[in-house]
Amino acid sequence: MRKYLDVYKRQAKDSAITSKIKSKYLVEKNFKSFDVSVETKEGVVVLSGFVDNESTKARAGQIAAGVKGVKAVKNGLVIKP
Repeated sequence: MRKYLDVYKRQAKDSAITSKIKSKYLVEKNFKSFDVSVETKEGVVVLSGFVDNESTKARAGQIAAGVKGVKAVKNGLVIKP
């Protein structure tokens, strides 16, 4: 039973991290948050989707890394041709 509670707590924390990152993207100027997917597993955030330029890609990673509870960010965003 304890193991299931730990898994549930981790999933709840991961979900909270994802929500915080998405909400920060929504208020970021010149950032099309709907083109970016955010997934979190055990504190590791994976970003995927498309952005307009390198600076936006870097900024997305910085925002994600700045959220409490994030252990690492895998920035898989692709710059649109």
